[in-house]
Amino acid sequence: MNSMTLALSVVFPLIVYMAVGMLIRRLGILTQPHFKAINSMVFRIFIPLTLFFNVYRADLRETIQGEIFGYVLVGVLITFAVCWVVVGRTVKDGADAASMIQGLYRSNFVLYGTYVASAMCGTSGIALVSAMAAMVVPLYNMLAVILFELKRGGSVSPGEIALNICKNPLVDAGVLGCVFQLLHIPIPDLLMQPLMTLGDLATPLALVTLGGLLSFDSLRRHKTYLLAVNAGRLIVIPLVWLGIGVLLGMRGDFLVALLAIYASPTAVASAPMSQEMGGNGTLSGEIVATTTTFSIVTIFLFVFGLSGLGLI
Repeated sequence: MNSMTLALSVVFPLIVYMAVGMLIRRLGILTQPHFKAINSMVFRIFIPLTLFFNVYRADLRETIQGEIFGYVLVGVLITFAVCWVVVGRTVKDGADAASMIQGLYRSNFVLYGTYVASAMCGTSGIALVSAMAAMVVPLYNMLAVILFELKRGGSVSPGEIALNICKNPLVDAGVLGCVFQLLHIPIPDLLMQPLMTLGDLATPLALVTLGGLLSFDSLRRHKTYLLAVNAGRLIVIPLVWLGIGVLLGMRGDFLVALLAIYASPTAVASAPMSQEMGGNGTLSGEIVATTTTFSIVTIFLFVFGLSGLGLI
């Protein structure tokens, strides 16, 4: 498969799924409140099912490799710290700054990561991304709690962070998958098959829902912030961490996993979290909408470039 064909095969279904969601809303079949309810269902049921079975069926002894996991962990922490310093010095409003920092470091890794891995890799790539999710999702949530509490002048308790992590269904699904896999707990086929079928609905349904939720209202007021976050989230951050990964010798599935983490748009969950924890919910929603839209172009270019160089 040549580079152009591979890049198109990854991004074109994204366009189709999201366009269907936008068309559904345009025709009035479903409204934004309906899409929000579906989105909640997808992230509480369907995606956790996908994560659970991807981890459950993986060979964790081969999937979990300390070097790549350590690289991702350090990369997320450094990205968060750099964004905190840079944004904190240039944006004076605490709510705006918190929303921008979250928009920069927190990628839509679970949704886009699973999709990109399934489009470009085999079972091993999907298992690698799913295993990483069990580590990255709790880290994202922990950093978000710290970020919003400190930016609004509050204090952060370890208990609150732990509770926030434990309440996340994606974290629970990843951990549960690891437990079932490592303890060799069998799941009857009679139960596994319907649950796996439901899990298979996660990616297309989530992308259709994302298209239905996209909103570009009031963009002009935040255009400077949005340009900065989009450039950082979609260009600067992936260029830095993919570039370093290539120099360290990472190739194939490992590089695809890095692409999924660092080149994905801002996580959909960042908007409601921002709204609930004192950030600028409107700005966060606009960051999700714009990064999701422009990521179709940037992911295409990254896949095209990496494939053309024979790295993936």
